[in-house]
Amino acid sequence: MHRPYFSSNRSCERFWLIFCWLVVICCSLALWLFWDQTRTMDLTNYLQQFRTYAPVEYFFQFFTFLGNEEFYLIAIGITFWCISKSLGFWGSMFLLVSGVVTSVIKDLTALERPYLEGMQQLDSYAFPSGHTTNAVMVWGYLAVRLRKTAFWIWAVVAMVLIPFSRIILGYHFLGDILGGFAFGIPLLLLCLWISAVFVEKGLLEKIKLPHIIILCIAVPALLAAFLPISGVHTLMGLMAGSSVGYALEKSKVRMVEKSRWYFQIIKALLGTAILFGIILGLRSLLPSSDLFLGFIRYGLGGIWVTLLAPALFVALKLSPRE
Repeated sequence: MHRPYFSSNRSCERFWLIFCWLVVICCSLALWLFWDQTRTMDLTNYLQQFRTYAPVEYFFQFFTFLGNEEFYLIAIGITFWCISKSLGFWGSMFLLVSGVVTSVIKDLTALERPYLEGMQQLDSYAFPSGHTTNAVMVWGYLAVRLRKTAFWIWAVVAMVLIPFSRIILGYHFLGDILGGFAFGIPLLLLCLWISAVFVEKGLLEKIKLPHIIILCIAVPALLAAFLPISGVHTLMGLMAGSSVGYALEKSKVRMVEKSRWYFQIIKALLGTAILFGIILGLRSLLPSSDLFLGFIRYGLGGIWVTLLAPALFVALKLSPRE
């Protein structure tokens, strides 16, 4: 990823950077000045009247699904196998960084979610909204990479409607959503800057493969062991497995993403089925409740996406090699 991020036009680039920081400032000021008001049920209760219409309910259930772990696993896997390995891998890294940062803040603030009668309560804290930060990080990153007007429009729609769906469905207060933007946008800009520095200076190419693999395992393992945050070990396992697999795939397998359309469908279905077989099917043998075993299970999922699946697709002649 090279700079500029939003536009090759300097004035346009400056405008969008200023716009991003204005959104952050407005969200932060709203939380500071109207904290109690942003954590009331008033807005949620008002919006419940619209849920009596089935199309409205399905519409917002769809957008909240776009922010779920299951959707991101499917989308990132298919992107990696069928569209762009680089796009899929770095999209997953942005998502995982967002997940870790959000989990840390959630555990530090320990704020409860809203309560709606008859709705199943989630067992995680509320602030900031993980769906919001993830939407900003993933869709923002993809929009910056693809630089297509149509995709930018979709990214903005997703970054607005995914958070709004969390309010209308009763999973978050308005303040949680504002917090998601206040943390998510600076985190996106920081990660974009870091990735640009790495690419422009060619820092990754200067590190030998064995050293990269050691770093890809050691850093996530240490974070999983010493960050006292619930669920962080599964995120770190996925990060370790994906990173190791990506490094090895680039040097050993070298799958070409593009293929015949019916091969692409087979790759997507086969790859996704085995991925969920690992993540869900091995849950009883490698439970997430155990730090080490959960790390291993999600690590296997990451290795499957970035190394084993590409190797299988090449072996089955579903994709050529470079």
